Amino acid sequence: MGKMLLAAPVLLPLVGGAGMMALHFRADKKEDDQKIVFLTEGLVLANSLILFWLLKNRMGASMVLFRLFGNLTVQFKLDRMGGVFAGLIAFLWPLATLYSFEYMERDKRKRMFFAYYIMTYGVTSGIALAGNLVTMYLCYEMLTLVTFPLVLFPMTKEAKRASRQYLYYSIGGAAFAFIGLVFVLSYSVTGNTEFVPGGILNLEAVGQQKNLLLFVYVMTFFGFGVKAALFPLHRWLPKASVAPTPVTALLHAVAVVKSGAFAILRFTYFSYGTGFLRGTWAQWVVMAAALVTIGYGSTMAVREIHWKRRLAYSTISNLSYILFGASLMNPLGLAAALTHLVIHAFMKICSFFCAGAVMHQTGKNYVFELDGMGKRMPVVFGCLTVASLSLMGIPLFGGFISKWNLAEAALAAGGGIYLGISEKPFLGANGIWLAYVGIGVILYSALMTGIYMLTVLVRVYCPVLRQREEELSHVETCDPGWKMLVPLVVFAGMILLLGMRPAPLLELLYKIGGEAG
Repeated sequence: MGKMLLAAPVLLPLVGGAGMMALHFRADKKEDDQKIVFLTEGLVLANSLILFWLLKNRMGASMVLFRLFGNLTVQFKLDRMGGVFAGLIAFLWPLATLYSFEYMERDKRKRMFFAYYIMTYGVTSGIALAGNLVTMYLCYEMLTLVTFPLVLFPMTKEAKRASRQYLYYSIGGAAFAFIGLVFVLSYSVTGNTEFVPGGILNLEAVGQQKNLLLFVYVMTFFGFGVKAALFPLHRWLPKASVAPTPVTALLHAVAVVKSGAFAILRFTYFSYGTGFLRGTWAQWVVMAAALVTIGYGSTMAVREIHWKRRLAYSTISNLSYILFGASLMNPLGLAAALTHLVIHAFMKICSFFCAGAVMHQTGKNYVFELDGMGKRMPVVFGCLTVASLSLMGIPLFGGFISKWNLAEAALAAGGGIYLGISEKPFLGANGIWLAYVGIGVILYSALMTGIYMLTVLVRVYCPVLRQREEELSHVETCDPGWKMLVPLVVFAGMILLLGMRPAPLLELLYKIGGEAG
């Protein structure tokens, strides 16, 4: 029975969301609205409590849900790396759901929205708890299916166009990832696709097929990289900003993009293994792709004047910080990638929820419309200030910790020594320079981040138009209600906590890096 609980965080939201779709609720009845709210938050809280209980009591547990055929099974396993992702979503989802209640209070299609919102929680939990590549791939495909209706939800022309593009990109990326699954199964030393630190490739059987397997790795990296918005497969992400803010926040901070990055980390360190990939042309290709994306995303964010799309380009850049850490293929690279995976989730969901609060209260969508808004919404923009400074990498904020770790990992990959973990170059003689270029790209991105985030803060606190400041001087504050403000304050607090007391998190992530890197 204890082992069966591993499947509960996946199955409970899927069954609950499907059941909500089947139940009859009237949109014009206040009692039915309350039932939807209680049912949604109840399911989400129950699922998070199950995940936290598993993290405390069932670490290392494994179970096979069912067998497909041969050695292919749908298997769930809770290890340290999956536990990091599971703990992250278990913490964020109830707060994001609470925020959604106020944001969606005037919408008449709450039932459909929250049904898919809940199901997305279950599928994302499946990716975190996947015990093998087959299970992760199936959940990865399901994630597209349950998030597609959320992108489509506004039913405008822009939403229809964005949802189709999201679907095309995701299905195409999954096809490339499937090729990687087939080759891992073909060359697996274990005869299955179970995740094992150091990988499962039978290197003796590879022989002259090494370049073919390296090519397949690059294809799979880009396949999973679609959801992580890797350049040039990123175009769906800014356009998906037409979805309601609770959706875009999860798309850009937790569920979709982090699932793509997490899948790349799993595939690199637990399927192929870094021993096979280090110093090869495949490593250089994926690292170069990550660095190009970092620079491109931050540059485009400076140019973008639509607030949510600016944050979307920021996500494109920041997701490739994680991919850069993955491509370093050393213990510190994995630890740094996981550090940014966690901290960026808080920074970006806080930023998107601030933008959503402004849109919900005032209808403002563009940066140039925000002059003087700091006086009207002091709590919202106070939280945005914390998230912005963290994204820039200012010390004492969480973003500084993850960027520092990435720079340390790059130095270690180039032959440096950090914490006694790395004692030799991990990139090969011809690829060391890429690690040092990566440090420069991170610094460039930090500069661009300062520009595109400070532009917003300067406008809200120091209006460009004096007339606009005078117009707002006698206007009452219009911060949203507690359902929106509580998540924002909690996220801002977590950003500060992770910046000032990162040791417990880093200790865990260094252990994961040491085991798998």
